[in-house]
Amino acid sequence: MPKITAVLKPVGIVCAALLASASPAFAHDAPAEAANKQIVLDFYQALNAADAAGTTKTQIPAIAEKYLSPDYVQHAEQLADLPGPGTARDKLVRMFQAMPAMKAMPAPRTIAVMAEGDRVMMLTARELPDPATGRLKQAYIFNMFRVKNAKLVEHWDVGTPTMPTPGAGAPPSQ
Repeated sequence: MPKITAVLKPVGIVCAALLASASPAFAHDAPAEAANKQIVLDFYQALNAADAAGTTKTQIPAIAEKYLSPDYVQHAEQLADLPGPGTARDKLVRMFQAMPAMKAMPAPRTIAVMAEGDRVMMLTARELPDPATGRLKQAYIFNMFRVKNAKLVEHWDVGTPTMPTPGAGAPPSQ
């Protein structure tokens, strides 16, 4: 019996290791996921820098060209049905260009960025004016993107109710 145990124990350990490494939790391509996360972070950095400089209207076409796929799909409810002709990317560019000038706000604070396969999720927080009172309130925004060929090809998001509707106008003055 000791000989069989001595042989079976290492075989069992190897089998357990193979099963564990075959699970979906270990099946990710860490370098690709890291690259996908960086694309999302770079996209937001470009948007935030343009916002801080007050140049979003002029920079958004180049930002969209660099980061958004021509066949970009918008799933975010408040952005999915933007009016006008063209692709979802074209409509998003026009939305940014049509927004009224707003007082620059601090960039959102990144709380977490996670990747699984070709999807990247980002949680941010930012102080936004409450549409009803004008007082600043903490808002949390979840964004998820699907990345393909180093471009953002799909977007989903959800945020707290204090978020102003895009294009609804400037926040109340303080």
